[in-house]
Amino acid sequence: MKKLALIIMVLVILTACTPATTPTPTQADSTTLAKPAAPTLLTDELGTAAELVPSDAEIADAKDALGTGMIGIISCTMGSEYHATLVNSAQDYAQELGIKTTVIDSQVQADQQISAIENLVSAGAKAIVICVLDPAVVKPALEAAVEAGVYIVQTSGRESAYNGIGISIEDADLGCANGELAGEAINTFLDGKGVVAILDYPDLPNIVTRADNIEKCLLQTAPNATIIGRFLGGTTENAQTSVENALQAYPDIDVIASVSDLGAYGALTALQAANKDPEKTFVIGIDAEEYALDLIKAGGMYYGTVDTNPSETGVMAIDAAIKLLAHATVEKNIKVEVLKVTESTMK
Repeated sequence: MKKLALIIMVLVILTACTPATTPTPTQADSTTLAKPAAPTLLTDELGTAAELVPSDAEIADAKDALGTGMIGIISCTMGSEYHATLVNSAQDYAQELGIKTTVIDSQVQADQQISAIENLVSAGAKAIVICVLDPAVVKPALEAAVEAGVYIVQTSGRESAYNGIGISIEDADLGCANGELAGEAINTFLDGKGVVAILDYPDLPNIVTRADNIEKCLLQTAPNATIIGRFLGGTTENAQTSVENALQAYPDIDVIASVSDLGAYGALTALQAANKDPEKTFVIGIDAEEYALDLIKAGGMYYGTVDTNPSETGVMAIDAAIKLLAHATVEKNIKVEVLKVTESTMK
């Protein structure tokens, strides 16, 4: 009995002194460090440009995912300053990072975007940045691209970024910034009592939203202003004709708030032809085109514009594609900040 007790005691001591061994990782343990199989797209709030900036590791992962492929870029048109600036900015930034891009100009033809998508997928695009002209027209082609494993980055809205990211300026923000500029001019130079014509383009719902918010924020800023109505703008020719006609009925118009710089140019021509006082007449546009900026710098009637930030948007589009290719966690919907531009902000 004593022998048995002694043996048990020795075994207990030996067990206590045996060093612990590290368990062999199970299959589940080893896979916890694997990269995600797909990006995680968050939808609870609008993201920002800062949140899109990729890390060095994400850039490297995106390049690995691209392999010999590239990021395709489909522009609405290279004939407008905004769209050309966006595309050129995206290309330049991608080149700096050593990422190949291929650009297709759809020339404001929605049907051409279908073949552009198909051609890019066939050529090895792993992500497509697209300014969608007509969501319904390109939907089947984009869905086929998604089925082929291509990520979509939309720069003209969010509804077509099926498995990707939508980067968009809010038309409400553009309109509000324009209305605030008009209201500030009215308060500063017209004792808060300006007579306003709004140039809109009712065929496009997003532009109607822009015009609605011009009116809303103008009256919030200058509540004693008088808005005589909305008139067809959108293009220089439309706006010039509209303002010429409006001046015949309302010769005391002293503020034009336009949904675009193009429309504002036409308004300016009509106001100058009517010999309106440049010290007491104000035109406000949207887009911050170079010609608009030159007019603002020169003084006169062209009081301000709203910067739609195309250069930053181009960079954001490439950052978004990188995030998707790297299977990062990122907001699905990204907001582009707008900037109010006047002569004083340009000094």
